[in-house]
Amino acid sequence: MDLFINTPGTAIRQKDGLFLFTAGENKKEIAPSRLSRIVMSPSTVVTGQAIVLAQENNIDLVILNHFGEPVGRFWHSKLGRVAVIRRRQLEAATEKLGLKVAEEFVKVKLSNQASFIKKLAQKRPRIKSDLWERAEAILDLRQKIDQPQRGTLIEEKRNFIIGLEGMAGRTFFAGLTKVMPDGFKFDGRSRRPARDPFNAALNYCYGVMYSLVEQACILAGLDPFVGFVHADNYGQPSLVFDLIEPFRIYAEAPCVSLFTGRHIKEEFFDFSPEAVTLNPSGKSIVVQSLNGHLDQKIQYRRRTLKRFNVIRQEAHRLAAFLYSGDDQAQMVDVEEF
Repeated sequence: MDLFINTPGTAIRQKDGLFLFTAGENKKEIAPSRLSRIVMSPSTVVTGQAIVLAQENNIDLVILNHFGEPVGRFWHSKLGRVAVIRRRQLEAATEKLGLKVAEEFVKVKLSNQASFIKKLAQKRPRIKSDLWERAEAILDLRQKIDQPQRGTLIEEKRNFIIGLEGMAGRTFFAGLTKVMPDGFKFDGRSRRPARDPFNAALNYCYGVMYSLVEQACILAGLDPFVGFVHADNYGQPSLVFDLIEPFRIYAEAPCVSLFTGRHIKEEFFDFSPEAVTLNPSGKSIVVQSLNGHLDQKIQYRRRTLKRFNVIRQEAHRLAAFLYSGDDQAQMVDVEEF
């Protein structure tokens, strides 16, 4: 299981082969066999012995900042034979093969956005036509990705895709604000910092997803810093930003559900003139909803898998795709939310 630690000052130690978690007067022991990942706030204190225990049991230790973004992790150093995969990944970043990967990521993302908007429209007759038009507009943008008249340079084509993705995103979030209850409507995306509660919650969900995708990349032997769409983000995990695109819906769907189901309250947030952020109570609610969504099973390539495991499977498929160099292979097929 994944363990999220939001209580400030929590300490993690090793005791007799177990993890000992201490927060004030509260103490709890957990066997390593029960954990797959520990996600911590920057205020968490971790001993060296606890880190070693995690490495020996292949438990990922992740540190998230106040916005929910991963800023560091401890992971075992024995990653297997990954040199060939990473060499091919570097080559693909400047070839048409990498462009094909970029196109597939964005196409699935746009399909998910349109499908989700149409699902929301089904239960909202008063704004159904408006939402439906937005979904169709997103699908029109998706079709343009396959159009051949985008220039000859790979960089030009990449920028064209990014432009379409941006237009689709604005259309998507303009649709989402239509279904928000009074008091929680928002004016477009605001990332860092968030300007409203919905974006604060969504940013935190995205941050948790970034951590999951980065872990999946590492397990598959991929270099998280060599991307195809976000190829110029120097010093940033560009591949993580790429691979998360088909899976953003895994964060967006439960986040929207929290607000439309009126499970979110203003007291879950801290408000300031500069930003809106989730407080520990809000983080607990949001993480619980996100984990519940990721833990649900869906049909994936004729198998029944939890959404959490689908992310890992697609990372391994990407590694195999790059290794084979088969530009006719189908990259992703994730359109479930």
